[in-house]
Amino acid sequence: MKKKHICYSILILLILITTWLYFLFSPAVSEENGYVYYLHPGITKRALINDLHARGIINHPLALLIYTLPHKNAALKVGEYHFLKGSSEYSIWKQMTTGTGLMYRPFAIIPGWTFRQLRTELLKAQGLRPVTATLTDQQIMERLGSPNLAAEGEFFPDTYNYTRGDTDFLILKRAFKRMQNKLQEVWNNRMAGLPYKNSYEALIVASLIEREAFLDSERSMIAGVFMNRLANDMPLQVDATVIYGLGNRFNGKISKENLLEDTPFNTYLHKGLPPTPIAMPGFSSLRAAVHPEQTRFYYYVSKGNGAHEFSATLEAHHAAVEAQKKNGKTT
Repeated sequence: MKKKHICYSILILLILITTWLYFLFSPAVSEENGYVYYLHPGITKRALINDLHARGIINHPLALLIYTLPHKNAALKVGEYHFLKGSSEYSIWKQMTTGTGLMYRPFAIIPGWTFRQLRTELLKAQGLRPVTATLTDQQIMERLGSPNLAAEGEFFPDTYNYTRGDTDFLILKRAFKRMQNKLQEVWNNRMAGLPYKNSYEALIVASLIEREAFLDSERSMIAGVFMNRLANDMPLQVDATVIYGLGNRFNGKISKENLLEDTPFNTYLHKGLPPTPIAMPGFSSLRAAVHPEQTRFYYYVSKGNGAHEFSATLEAHHAAVEAQKKNGKTT
């Protein structure tokens, strides 16, 4: 009789375990396109399971809860997940404790952006937590461990993937580190005899190239013009620096009054480099800054199609400017 009870108990236990495993591993998500779910910070495992059940993502919350009991140390990975059609309760849980299947969104930093533009676009990025919104530029740099460094130009243009719930500071941190690495890379492979005191000056020149050049083929030529001017103690006379110095007061067209306004960035009035970069340069501009083309040119003027006319003398430059004016291609 006792053996019979034991057999019944074992049979019932096997049925319970089989049922539990069936619920745990059977397909739960039935939506054709799956289900997108945001696992937010601070939620407990029990609250998460209840929420998954309330949303109709899982059907047997008790089965999943039982599974989690001996896995108390498995940490939940915050983020946005895509549970595919046919996902089981077990696979859903595995996704959220291993971070697999996290949905990532792209955030692109565009070459030539200013730091002000970057901060504006970060505020628009869906799903990013704007923890730097109340910080000044310098407070951001302090958090990045570089309190004596200006923010301008220090963030590498690239596409950075993030998941919902990530902070905007995480994007800035990655872009800052990448710029440091890229700048060091080109600096270690720089041409001999450059007039820079350090890599920061190369970064400043790269930002000027980024704002002045449209064609990749002309970046090193424009860098060569800058080198020639610096070597001969001539002002750089870069319109983009004047525009940067004007800030929000720039109305879209540079005037003679603008060229005469004394800001630290006006390279018509001040010889040498501006005090900081004026934009975020891409890798092509960084490379051009340390590998300028050796030419006879001291001047260039836009042809209106992205290309420039380069000149070795002031007379030739004036003639090029007049020619472009006749063609209606100068601003």
